[in-house]
Amino acid sequence: MLKPPLNRAGRVLALSALLLVSATMPALASTVRFLATADSGSGDANQRAVGQMMAKIHRQKPVDLVILAGDNIYPSGDVALLDATFRRPYRELLQAGVPFHAVLGNHDIRTNNGVGQLKEPLFGMAGRWYQVHRGPVDLFMIDTNVNAAWQHQLPWLTKALANSRASWKVVVGHHPLISSGFYGNDPNGLRRLGPLFERYGVQLYINGHDHHYERSQPIRGTTYLVVGSGGAHLRPVVPGPRSATALSAFSFAELEATDTTLIIHGWDAKGRRIDQVKLQRTGSGATVKPASP
Repeated sequence: MLKPPLNRAGRVLALSALLLVSATMPALASTVRFLATADSGSGDANQRAVGQMMAKIHRQKPVDLVILAGDNIYPSGDVALLDATFRRPYRELLQAGVPFHAVLGNHDIRTNNGVGQLKEPLFGMAGRWYQVHRGPVDLFMIDTNVNAAWQHQLPWLTKALANSRASWKVVVGHHPLISSGFYGNDPNGLRRLGPLFERYGVQLYINGHDHHYERSQPIRGTTYLVVGSGGAHLRPVVPGPRSATALSAFSFAELEATDTTLIIHGWDAKGRRIDQVKLQRTGSGATVKPASP
């Protein structure tokens, strides 16, 4: 039997239901773009120059979010300095509605163990460790400080990685695991996290603490990206045997992920490209291919 045509109210309800279903269905092809920097909260001209270049990248091709890998406010993480160390340098990005997600660095916990920053909505922290899902990327934001509660954080990270079905698994912490800079490699950190990265296919680890830009060659499927060059004083770096690129320059990373590729561009504060690479997803991590300019 033929159903009578819907009246106007019925058509509105049907359209609303269709829009609701469409909004909850995953896109057939998803892309996410984000910027990453660390050791940024100096509040000086160097941080502002990096922030202005980040805004320029966003104007040219909008980004979905910004990652801050710790030491968000120098010298001691005091949110009373938020205007100079965050709102002013990133004003254009904030006005454009770009969300930020941060982790705590060693300077950030000097004031009340970082509680002020955890409560500040602009930093987008759901806790000392938390997960952000955007398109084909899962970001696992962790606390790597000396007082980190690994007895609670490590089981959470293990379960979160195991449950993730994202094409790209990216872990963000403040302290380096692989670095050619002042602090160098962290054998204890690698013993703690390396097996998890390998077991659950983490393709990228982003960190700061060392004040330079560096990207490693893939190590057991994981690329290590140091972006501690967002505004704090720079330190010299000498590329090591596992470095794909390493240099001392105020800078940040631009990342674009699809289901199969993750493209990384490094930019300095003067707009010069300092790095570019395409990571191709594999079953056990990612392989490196040249990236188009």
